[in-house]
Amino acid sequence: MMKMSKGAGSVLALFAMMGQSWAGAMCAKPDEAMALKTAAMQQELMVAALYCNDVAPYNHFVTSHQHELQASDAMLLSYFQRGHGGSPAYHAYKTGLANDFSLTGLHGMQRFCAAANASFDAERSGPGSLASFISTQDVRGTEAYPSCDTTTAAGGEMVTGGSTRLAASRRN
Repeated sequence: MMKMSKGAGSVLALFAMMGQSWAGAMCAKPDEAMALKTAAMQQELMVAALYCNDVAPYNHFVTSHQHELQASDAMLLSYFQRGHGGSPAYHAYKTGLANDFSLTGLHGMQRFCAAANASFDAERSGPGSLASFISTQDVRGTEAYPSCDTTTAAGGEMVTGGSTRLAASRRN
């Protein structure tokens, strides 16, 4: 009886590990990839609001794109519920982003704030839609979530990728 329960436990553990690997291999659809990038950008700008005294530009960003941010956040939650750990993973993703940007800001405040200010300037002077703004930004935080399609249907812009500006500020 003991051997059978050990064997069953081993099989269950194997299936659990396989499930995790299958979930990790699931790609983000274009709208989901954009939602991942949008969440990363919003978390970066939120940290900049606190660290760089950019509260007014951040509030403008949030109020100008309130409905788009809410729709993007709903898409992000749906993505995590589709096979990436559900609500706990969704919250962990957003918290992890904020923590990572916070550390980046602490280790290179001047560069971090300059990059954030450039993003705020681009958002204010851009064409207006959140998707247009986000698609022009290099944002770190989506690397662990592969995209099914790395281009948007509308213009061929990249929606995934790492932030070269923030990675560079960490090295210097």
